[in-house]
Amino acid sequence: MNPKPTVLLVGKDTTLNYLFNRFAEQSGYQLATNTENISMDEIETVKPTAILFLSTEMLAKAQALVTELASRELPILVCSSTTEEARARELGADYCLLHPLTYNDFQTILDKITTSKHT
Repeated sequence: MNPKPTVLLVGKDTTLNYLFNRFAEQSGYQLATNTENISMDEIETVKPTAILFLSTEMLAKAQALVTELASRELPILVCSSTTEEARARELGADYCLLHPLTYNDFQTILDKITTSKHT
């Protein structure tokens, strides 16, 4: 049996971690979490379908990693507000989950990622 695809969540927020765990389960994914200071070794071990940063600030702190990820075609998602969306994209986010966070938005982005990998 193939393991479920994984979304790697970067950040620590109990409420958001719970919410995204539920979203991932409903979507047929599993969630792996890392509070911060994520490494390429961890990413290679987890083999995520996408990496989700809980905030634009966390994405900004991880710029060295984001630069390294750019060559690997691993989608980067970030939770942000509409006012931070342009900055999030400048920092390397491929997709923004805008507040208020909804399951439909999460699922739509996962569908886009899955579709783009098959084309």
